[in-house]
Amino acid sequence: MLEKLQRSFTTENYTEERYKALLKDIDQTLGTTVEFRICEMPLFLSGGFARKLEDAAVSILLECVTPEYLVYAKPSLEERYTVPKQHPHPLFGIVDFAVTKNEHGEYEPKLIELQGFPSLYGFQHFYSVKAMEHFHLDPRLYYTLSGKTPDEYLTTLRKNLLNGHNVENVVLMELTPDKQKTLPDFRATEQLTGVRAVDICSLKKDGNKLLYERDGKWTPIHRIFNRAIIDELDDAKAVIPFDWTDDLDVEWAGHPNWYFLISKYSMPYLKHKSVPKTHFLHTLAEIPHDIENYVLKPLFAFAGKGVNVNPTRADVENVPAAERDKWILQERVHYAESVYTPEGMNKAEVRILCIWEPDVEKPVPYMSLLRSGRGPMLGARYNRSPWTGASSCFFGDEAIFG
Repeated sequence: MLEKLQRSFTTENYTEERYKALLKDIDQTLGTTVEFRICEMPLFLSGGFARKLEDAAVSILLECVTPEYLVYAKPSLEERYTVPKQHPHPLFGIVDFAVTKNEHGEYEPKLIELQGFPSLYGFQHFYSVKAMEHFHLDPRLYYTLSGKTPDEYLTTLRKNLLNGHNVENVVLMELTPDKQKTLPDFRATEQLTGVRAVDICSLKKDGNKLLYERDGKWTPIHRIFNRAIIDELDDAKAVIPFDWTDDLDVEWAGHPNWYFLISKYSMPYLKHKSVPKTHFLHTLAEIPHDIENYVLKPLFAFAGKGVNVNPTRADVENVPAAERDKWILQERVHYAESVYTPEGMNKAEVRILCIWEPDVEKPVPYMSLLRSGRGPMLGARYNRSPWTGASSCFFGDEAIFG
């Protein structure tokens, strides 16, 4: 943690006028209002801690594609949601880490969640550029990972979204995208890559082909950047024009099966040192006597929905027997109060955004997303106070900034 830089930011870089100008610039440039709270400051981390985050994210994702793991994970994917032509590994992998301290007082990442599904790959780049500009950050700081430059990141993102297709034949597919809190990311993605967001319910199926209406004309879809979450489609009782099991004549930029195959379902299997002890409810012989040291989570809920951070024995016992295979009990992770703010010390959760290109041996971490707050939950919906919310990480050399 670059603690000196974190503290000096509040007096040397931050002003309320700069912060308001940043928010206004983001809204105006993207043509929408960011509904989740953007924190007043980014997080400043050392290059050494960046490498810890990179190494842990890559190692964990590699554990999730072994033949042994895929046998283990098979029950997570219901037949009615199984999309044909599954890719050997996910195109996108996101891994969330709490910033903790070990017994020696050293900062360590601890796994909170993971997903074989895309996140804010457009918005995080966009925000980082704007934050660097408005807060007049030192140009020696960097926000891309793995030694990659921002230009290399954008080239990789465009390449893997389009895969050689004309941009009009590639879509970002979501349920009512204009009503999602992630709309700023969809707008940023379109500005950076040209790929437009479309409502999954508005598509048209013609044989095994999908089409969407573009500028008044039905246009064939050759490739889909999938952002539609099946649980949300089911909850909304959305009527879509195809079945997930259809053998459609489309490519997937992020094959949908990996949303299920890499998830909280993975955590009881994982062996990496950053992974807390995790159990499926239906495999527990008895409820731990120290239940206060655990968190109760549903497997396939997004953005922290349904998470119980203070479960009681009764809470665990009250999960119906038929649903216990869809819940986990996870060892509580103790976040370090690691981020200085004028309102007090914050906790931090860092999401590592990876791209795993076809025919490449392992995923590459490219970008980060920060959630910062002082409460028990760090998701954007839970942090609305000043000096909390979402932003990004900037990294630097300890010898210069430490």
